[in-house]
Amino acid sequence: MDEISLESPRQLFERLQARLAAERARLQQWQAVEADYQRKYAEELRPLEEQLHLLRYKLVLCFDHAYKQMGLSKAEREFVSELVTEFSEELLLLASKGELPAGCDAGRLKTLYKKHGGTDYDADVVEDTEHAKAYLAEALGLDGDADLTAFSPIQLLQLIQDQYEDEDAEELLEQARLAIRTSAPNAAAWQALQEAERARLLQAAQDPALQASVDTAAELPDDQLPQANSVLRAQLDEALAQASYAEEGFKLRYDLDPFASFDPETVIEELDADIVDIQEYIRELEHEVMQFSDESLLKAWLKAMRREVAAIERREGRG
Repeated sequence: MDEISLESPRQLFERLQARLAAERARLQQWQAVEADYQRKYAEELRPLEEQLHLLRYKLVLCFDHAYKQMGLSKAEREFVSELVTEFSEELLLLASKGELPAGCDAGRLKTLYKKHGGTDYDADVVEDTEHAKAYLAEALGLDGDADLTAFSPIQLLQLIQDQYEDEDAEELLEQARLAIRTSAPNAAAWQALQEAERARLLQAAQDPALQASVDTAAELPDDQLPQANSVLRAQLDEALAQASYAEEGFKLRYDLDPFASFDPETVIEELDADIVDIQEYIRELEHEVMQFSDESLLKAWLKAMRREVAAIERREGRG
């Protein structure tokens, strides 16, 4: 017998009241932060992101030039190729969604990806996505022919968390990100989500429980509690649906991790922190782009980076 079944109708009434109030407050918080977040995102973060992507593109070209022109050792050349491949892949993901800044050549990135990685980018994307789908379906016990794109990120997240914990769950989430990644711009997904929500709201409008008012007085007679609890359940489900729509739309509009959870109380603080972090990263990349014309500085940087990567791999191995 589960815990909920041990509740008296009065206890259930009080719990539903509290949860409904909390979810409605959460929905109001999403609405309250929208204008400020949108302004900061458009005026501060997006220009910085474009600047960062352009710098990373320049770094790809710098690395390729160093690979061809400078007297690097075999190990250094291999490391440079890894960097070119990794940076090119990240930029090409933006290109697939129409978000690569002007001045970045997607065709050239694919050429460099193949030159340094040895494989075709588009073929790799297809292969990685299909492998992730098969791996995820098997791990979650889904039918081999299951269309994972039919699951929302929230549904996949719930399936993973129901069956796995900690590192295993994190590994499956990485596979899920690959399995459902799409080349469609987020704007298209946001439009589809809006249309689905409009259809849901039209259907919800036919539910009389959503139009009913509940006497929330503690003195509500016991014989009225079952009906009141039924109404509160329906209204809580509606509030949860609207809050979920608000959060999912937020993640789509601002290109955030679909499997992450966001709190309207802290998203502005997190955005401010992201702006500070990206400003610092841009300063670092600007310095690196400037010094890579000097072979001795480049070689020193490559050695430092290789040591850093090796140290990270050792720490992960010990973990």
